[in-house]
Amino acid sequence: MKKTWKRALTVSLFGAVALSLTACGGSKKTAQKEAANVTTDGKPTITFMAPSYYGTDLKNEHSDEVTKKYEDYTGTHVDWHWENNDTYKEKIGLTLMDKDNMPMIVTGKGDSLTANVVEAAKKGAFWDLSEFLKDTDSYPNLSKADGRVLKAMTVDGKVIGIYRAREIGRYGFSYRTDWAEAVGITEDPKTAEDVYDMLYKFTYNDPDGDGKDDTVGLEMTKYVGPIDIIQTWFGCGNEWVEQDGKMVPVHQTQEYLEALKWIKKMYDDGLIRKDWATVDSGTFADACKKGEAGAFIDVMDGAKRIWRYYERNDVKSVTDPSKFASMTLVGPMNGKTLATSGFNGYYLITKAGAKSEEDVKKCLHFLDKMCDDEMMALADYGLEGITYDFDDAGEVVLRNDLDIQQGPSMGLNQGICYIPKLASTVPALKKEEPTLAQEEAYVRNEKVAIYNPALGYLANSGVNAEVGTDIEQIIDDARTQYICGQIDEKGLDAAAKQWLDRGGDRLVKEINELYQQDTSK
Repeated sequence: MKKTWKRALTVSLFGAVALSLTACGGSKKTAQKEAANVTTDGKPTITFMAPSYYGTDLKNEHSDEVTKKYEDYTGTHVDWHWENNDTYKEKIGLTLMDKDNMPMIVTGKGDSLTANVVEAAKKGAFWDLSEFLKDTDSYPNLSKADGRVLKAMTVDGKVIGIYRAREIGRYGFSYRTDWAEAVGITEDPKTAEDVYDMLYKFTYNDPDGDGKDDTVGLEMTKYVGPIDIIQTWFGCGNEWVEQDGKMVPVHQTQEYLEALKWIKKMYDDGLIRKDWATVDSGTFADACKKGEAGAFIDVMDGAKRIWRYYERNDVKSVTDPSKFASMTLVGPMNGKTLATSGFNGYYLITKAGAKSEEDVKKCLHFLDKMCDDEMMALADYGLEGITYDFDDAGEVVLRNDLDIQQGPSMGLNQGICYIPKLASTVPALKKEEPTLAQEEAYVRNEKVAIYNPALGYLANSGVNAEVGTDIEQIIDDARTQYICGQIDEKGLDAAAKQWLDRGGDRLVKEINELYQQDTSK
């Protein structure tokens, strides 16, 4: 398998080098003429702005080898403009105002288009990529982009960005396997009632066997993500839901109230810690790691990390001390779970930087080639013999003897869309049991994950840009207060009215206008 992959890489490199490519424009006024020409080895140059997390992007020992590999494979030279991650969002705003120094590709951050990006798009700052992404011959990877996710990249009917994919089915329910065995639970929970029964036994049936009343069922902090996930179990949707041909915010549904009543019952019955709403969200997962809580509702990779913590810290199973404790990653409950937006970050191709369709094509060519197995392996695993080796089965085994910021390929993954898949399959990474369990949960989750149907409309909403964050906090605060018994249903109604009065009524009106205008729904 190892030799087969290497032969494929050699052939692909030969094919890429043989490409006859013309140049893209440069990013700075003083460098535009130089960037417009091909380099001495015949490769065109594209300019690419991306966040830097450690300041070592493609600057480490052996990074020159990585650069040569990706440039030869893609047939492209990249002039990277690395910007500090801590101030990156502010830098985007400044960059979009400086047309003379505009990179061809600008990386956006987060799981939604920001207000300044939408404003720039409405003024025509970015190329419409809709037709380009239909070209399956030129862009065999990018053309497989998920249409649901592309809606969030759409402004005034134009696809103005390519997303960096993430798992849609990332969220779900998990629990400590040995605790379930200790309290006599033999099957995974399938309903909210099953979950309540498990959490009750984790709280009151001494699952750790120490004879003390020192456990709670569910890990909770002031991070409200678990509440969002639980709400989907009751059918109220993901932020918004379609009902009777209209877009409705979930807090206006009966199912939302049913979910909050269920969570409040957990709180009242002591199945979550009483001070959860004041616990620092940075400590989320600590209670499970320390053996204080037995269930975890959040991302599947979070549950995997808890499992690995048990292994690395010699936490033994309470039912079989010859084994480590482990987590069971269930995922959906009541046949539902929360979907992510399907992306985290995105790429904009600017008209000030990429001045012609040919420039756009060179940018898309690079982004598409970087989604091939060979390039994902280079970015995510590094170099054979330096950061990884192959085992007898031809799978990648990471060495893990370098800190992440010291790797030769550090930063290269900032140029990968991860479309249509999130990891290289040839070569494939050797995976331990926790990772395999995580991936199986992803598959289960994605089939039933509840997507936010208004995501694309929110990106185009001027009202959402104006008041969305502020009024969302009103609802988050109210549901926390309701769960903790500080307000009753009348208090929830008062918060919902406040939400309307502060712009929610205008938001609902605008979202529904956009929904009715959407001919692709």
